[in-house]
Amino acid sequence: MTIAGSDSGGGAGLQADLKTFTSLGVFGTVIVTGLTAQNTFEVTRVMEVPPDFIEAQFDAVMRDLNPRYAKTGMLASTKVIEAVKKKVEEYKIDLILDPVMVAKSGASLVTEDVVSSIKSLMRDSLIITPNKFEAEKLLGKKIESEDELKKSAKELYEKYSVNVVVKGGSQFGLDYAIIDGEELELKGEKIDTNNTHGSGDVFSASITAYLAKGSKLKDAVKKAKEFTTFAIKYSLNLGKGHGPVDPFAYPEALMEREIAREELEDLLYFIEKEEEKTFKDLINENDKSNVGYLTKYGDFVTLAGGIIRYLDWLKIDGPLLVNWKKNDIYEALKRSGKKIGVIISPSDKILSLAEENKIKLSESGINSDAITINGKIILVADSVEELKKKIEGLK
Repeated sequence: MTIAGSDSGGGAGLQADLKTFTSLGVFGTVIVTGLTAQNTFEVTRVMEVPPDFIEAQFDAVMRDLNPRYAKTGMLASTKVIEAVKKKVEEYKIDLILDPVMVAKSGASLVTEDVVSSIKSLMRDSLIITPNKFEAEKLLGKKIESEDELKKSAKELYEKYSVNVVVKGGSQFGLDYAIIDGEELELKGEKIDTNNTHGSGDVFSASITAYLAKGSKLKDAVKKAKEFTTFAIKYSLNLGKGHGPVDPFAYPEALMEREIAREELEDLLYFIEKEEEKTFKDLINENDKSNVGYLTKYGDFVTLAGGIIRYLDWLKIDGPLLVNWKKNDIYEALKRSGKKIGVIISPSDKILSLAEENKIKLSESGINSDAITINGKIILVADSVEELKKKIEGLK
């Protein structure tokens, strides 16, 4: 369940939460606490949902669907927080509290009475996920170093008896957590982007989703960090301000891997069953070939062993593995921007075809059919069908 406000721009709020839930394979329910008129660079209006209607949403959802875990987003007033607190206690919901109080810029989003109410709600929570500025507001002091970030997490844990992750953001490049007394330093890949809208929502929503799927809290936090980092890495460059992170990037990457396997299996069947003679002529005796596929998310799929020619037969050796080894095909696909490739031997026939401009060879991979790397030739293409045609054209 998400207890949050609506972002009309679609990048944060309950929209980001529901996308995250869906991406991680859990069904999301919604308690709408407010409506915003916003885009990637400004919020122009906010409308608060009346507390009695917030309570009515809780009652409707819990009487039927009864979710165990919930996360919060925008809770804009003490009356809203009181309504949420009442229902969380009534239905004994395990709450992941994202205390949205301060923007990434450091600008305050709430008044001091709201801060006091959020502190009260923290005691009913399973874990809280403040950013560095929110931790400062909760503790009433500045956090200016990694050591102070760690101390702030310890202080929040001890003062409010709640598990905590303090997010350091780009300033510190790490998050610091204390879960059931165990201290965790969470580091992610450093990503140079301004498109981080919704990252906090995605983090708390993914913790919630992983808990719903059965993960222990510590494991859920670790997985959520990885998931959110991936969503930031493949964020969307939309709008005039800070573009949104992409919670769909993670499942899309998994689907791309499966597509890569299917495409390579199709290519291998073509090589082994349909064009065996043609392909044998493209590999020198006792030489080794291989196939490879590079997804838009940087995953590389290739054969563990390769394709071996011995006398008059071909042997396809090993399963297709993901990110097992970066061979010459990987380098060729990176240079050319193509998806799929296969190694052939630099025979007199191929060199002759290149001289006749029937096949375009280059080292750069720009506007080429094939790339020369380390004394090998790699045929490259944007699809398996295009690569099949290139192989057929070498008869």
